[in-house]
Amino acid sequence: MSKLQRNIQNYKNIVNTKTKCQKCSVNTLCLPSGLSSSELLDLDKVIAPSKIVDKNKPLFSYGEKFDSLYVVHSGMFKSTTVNEEGKERIISFHLPGEVMGLDGIHSDFYESTVTALTMSSYCKIPYKQLMDLSIEHPVIQQNLLKVMSKEIYSCKKNHIDIGSTAKLALFIKTLSYRFEIRGYSGKEFFLPISQRDIANYLGMAEETLSRVFKKLQKSEMVKYKKHILTILKKEELENIAES
Repeated sequence: MSKLQRNIQNYKNIVNTKTKCQKCSVNTLCLPSGLSSSELLDLDKVIAPSKIVDKNKPLFSYGEKFDSLYVVHSGMFKSTTVNEEGKERIISFHLPGEVMGLDGIHSDFYESTVTALTMSSYCKIPYKQLMDLSIEHPVIQQNLLKVMSKEIYSCKKNHIDIGSTAKLALFIKTLSYRFEIRGYSGKEFFLPISQRDIANYLGMAEETLSRVFKKLQKSEMVKYKKHILTILKKEELENIAES
């Protein structure tokens, strides 16, 4: 086989071989976004095959040595930290395609504990290998910076000073959008998060959250039953979220 024939065959192999990332339904929301076929093949060698984790099981814990980033493949996770008073605080909920463990980059130790909210699956990406690969493929580093920037923006958005009703409406609106861009319904979705966890995340008392939820349901804006959240009046809900 001539050199030209080998090059043609190699090209065909790249085109015809689907990587783990290419097979994933949320690859456009993750680090592979915008990568060429050859770049995806290189990234595929770094990413470990997806693994399943049971409900309520931690993926990694606060204080553990940082060595990898994790990406949600299916299901949902939550990130928690402990404040100065020793109380647990939920800082994020993670949907498919979202990167977890970013807070461990600066200190080399995970600054939060990530736990599965349902039986879920994840992909593990060794950080050093990812950085080595990003030197060869700068688009990977660019995508990582975009993910980190999005995390910072989301954190700021969650801490804006608004009323309890507006804060819950904004939470539902944001979740609706996040499900929608993943190809799911933005009007009705499974929400495996307890009201206690939602209240913790939003920084309000559980009793306050319960009262606000009842208020939204009484006005027939949303319906929430057996972890199924249905948005009945999307435009009105969005108006409250922006108030």
